[in-house]
Amino acid sequence: MPNVCFFSFTEADRDVVLTIKGRAVNPDYKNLNFRVKDLLKRWKTEDVARIRQAISTAMNGTSRTIVFVGEKTHQSRWVREEVEMTLDNKKPVYAIRLKDTNGAKPKVLEENNIQLYSWREAKLQDLATR
Repeated sequence: MPNVCFFSFTEADRDVVLTIKGRAVNPDYKNLNFRVKDLLKRWKTEDVARIRQAISTAMNGTSRTIVFVGEKTHQSRWVREEVEMTLDNKKPVYAIRLKDTNGAKPKVLEENNIQLYSWREAKLQDLATR
């Protein structure tokens, strides 16, 4: 499936990412136009295998992962796992800062030479559809 993006983010950024997703899938919002899959559902479990399976299921049918980097993203275990799962599936990973944030770049992005772009809707559209 071309141009179906998996969104990777931290819980602290859930609301802003939900807004971005809403704009991307809204045909009346012209700046963003692509399909999204994510794990916006909140999980009440610590079962690592179950969470990994949910991520894998959500990633099924996607063409890439976009990591949204906020203030605490560098601390997230699950962002690391999502990036690694995407790369293991031979799919590209792109990273973009959330507007008005300056958190540290996650090590998994550094380790895999993934560029971190500054926030611009036009850049997000480019990353989602290249």
